[in-house]
Amino acid sequence: MLTRALVFDRVRNVELKELTLPEMTPQHILVDTLSSAVSVGTERWLWMGLRSEIGFPSVPGYMGVGKVLEVGAAAAARGHRPGERVCFTSSTLPAGHDKTWMGTHLSRALVNVCDDVDWVEGGFNAARCEILPEAIAPEDAALCPLCAVALRGIEMAVIPAGARVLVNGLGILGQFAAQICKLKGAIVAVADIDPKRLALAGELGADELINSKTDDVVKHGEFDVIIDTSSIPAVVNKIVPALKLWGKFVFQGWYPPPSALDLNVMHCKLPTCFFPCGFTGKALATSMRWTAEGKINCRKLITHQVKPEGAPDVYRMVEENKEGFLGIVFEWK
Repeated sequence: MLTRALVFDRVRNVELKELTLPEMTPQHILVDTLSSAVSVGTERWLWMGLRSEIGFPSVPGYMGVGKVLEVGAAAAARGHRPGERVCFTSSTLPAGHDKTWMGTHLSRALVNVCDDVDWVEGGFNAARCEILPEAIAPEDAALCPLCAVALRGIEMAVIPAGARVLVNGLGILGQFAAQICKLKGAIVAVADIDPKRLALAGELGADELINSKTDDVVKHGEFDVIIDTSSIPAVVNKIVPALKLWGKFVFQGWYPPPSALDLNVMHCKLPTCFFPCGFTGKALATSMRWTAEGKINCRKLITHQVKPEGAPDVYRMVEENKEGFLGIVFEWK
């Protein structure tokens, strides 16, 4: 069976290619992709050749949404049915293009829903395939894995109602983190150098807006919890003094090695630190449910909806970081 797929065949090069999928097995569902969203952090690092665990050529993306066309016998026993809509985070790729744990930027996908999806309760469960609620649009659901990433970090830190939280960096992860913390009853301050991103966070419920280009975060008092999504060690070093003694620090971004983090300034705050990565199936299902119920706003975070043919321009834009973008969605139909 043929599929159209975005393929990273070398550093800083992506092409839309026609690939032949492997044979479907009883463990698979066949998904007709509607939308797939770009994880601008992970895929930028891959585009630049900085994710050493992923090889070339490979199909990127871990946020796909589509309609189930066919269901294998074992997948049917797990409850999957033709016609349902699912959010999937990986797929079975053709030999030679499978040097990745991703694989959702493609027009049709073989998704193994019986492989490592029943891990220990509360475990990582990163390979989950979750059924969409009825009242959610595919493009919104495609962004929900990033909401689930933010939710994982917040749940690890156990942020109580009334806690004073700083979300540093208002890319898409930061925007989701601020909304979730507000939903959980925290008092939420946000910091970024982009006035438009700050204004959007305020529109979506943030209590305090800090322009870190012109203002010193530390002057705004101490915070019970700091969530950093910038992935920039120099920025982390600058904001750690704003953490309360015995506070909690969530390293929500991915920090390319080697790191220039100042562990001495961290040490002086005696913090508990969290290093979330990925998300659980429950976090994804919860993020989609909250979105369907109107408690989380994905739509206002979508800045670009493009056809897959526009991928080269998308990834160049993401690397250069010159255009104001947040959520980027490829539309396959």
